[in-house]
Amino acid sequence: MKFNKNTALLSAIGATLSFSLFTSHIAFADVDGITSDESSQVEMIQTPNSEDYATAKSEMPMVDSLPASAFDNNVLQSGPTQVVSGDGHEPRIKYRGKAKTLFNPTLFPQDSQAQDQDAQAIPQAAGGNGLQFTSSRVFPQASDTTYPISTTGKIWFTINGIWKVCSGSMVKPGIVVTAGHCVHSGNNAGSGWYSNFQFAPGYRNGTAPYGIWTNWAFANTTGTWYSGGGGVPNDADYAVIVFNKNASGRRIGDYTGWLGWQYPSMIGHHVTTLGYPNNLDSGSVNHRVDSNVNQGGGNTGVFGSDMTGGSSGGAIVHNLRQDYTGVASGWEHNPNRLVSVVSYGAIDTSLMRQGGSQFDSRFQTLLNNTCSRYPWAC
Repeated sequence: MKFNKNTALLSAIGATLSFSLFTSHIAFADVDGITSDESSQVEMIQTPNSEDYATAKSEMPMVDSLPASAFDNNVLQSGPTQVVSGDGHEPRIKYRGKAKTLFNPTLFPQDSQAQDQDAQAIPQAAGGNGLQFTSSRVFPQASDTTYPISTTGKIWFTINGIWKVCSGSMVKPGIVVTAGHCVHSGNNAGSGWYSNFQFAPGYRNGTAPYGIWTNWAFANTTGTWYSGGGGVPNDADYAVIVFNKNASGRRIGDYTGWLGWQYPSMIGHHVTTLGYPNNLDSGSVNHRVDSNVNQGGGNTGVFGSDMTGGSSGGAIVHNLRQDYTGVASGWEHNPNRLVSVVSYGAIDTSLMRQGGSQFDSRFQTLLNNTCSRYPWAC
């Protein structure tokens, strides 16, 4: 124990001046052999040692185990335990083009291709069915062009000449992943395909920092969605859109980077969802929701969310992060893996939940077939 060497001096000065000192608010503690009455309390003062920041050691109490009740979500992943995964990649070159101002979003409300018809959800901290989540616009704004958030963006397209919006993300240098219902109606016919796909990665408030990519070459979805009649939950409501290279011979992902992918890694896991919901910031700012995922209908997972229409096709990412030192090896630590996309929301928006089709071999087949057709995009 160390004592303040000025204590005796201060007491002597107080006695000499013969006036009352105000009661100190410094904490006191009992010491072995000394009772706790006021006259025997001892002032505890910690004096610093010489600084040695480089060798500072951590202090954290540890326990061997936690009861099941300590966890919000105890859903066990059914099916195979082995996962299939592909790597993502950070941007390869810096974008040299100018950010493009598309329009003033407050003057042009965006229509969405969503299952919940843009019903207005009221943001709150938790959704129905005990699905806890956190919700925020992506911040700071510099995150829009920082990997891995830079891989996500807003999609425009037309259905019978009417413009609609969804969300999407890069999964290969030239391939955007979105929802199946953002490219096709699910009517099992060629007439169900939509048109005029455009993608603006990093979009915010009417401005596209990487420009807007309109040179799409190909769109495809799973047979499960194509012939599913357009209803949800659907076991494979996801799709890909290939965008051609620009005049400099570069692909979107060369500038933005792209996410990895992995399955099955959604149901029973903690995920981050990114998208442009019309009910929050009028769909003009990338929005982030973090939640655990419960089992939905069929091969879908359901998670807490206050997002509605416009977020369809938004990235559902396992282990969203920037790399750091000290991370262990193993698939659970694979960073920035796309495991699903937003597929549907509850008609009763007060339930605050959304769902997505968990990736499985159908996603890998869709991606492999696309890469075989457009190898330069991969």
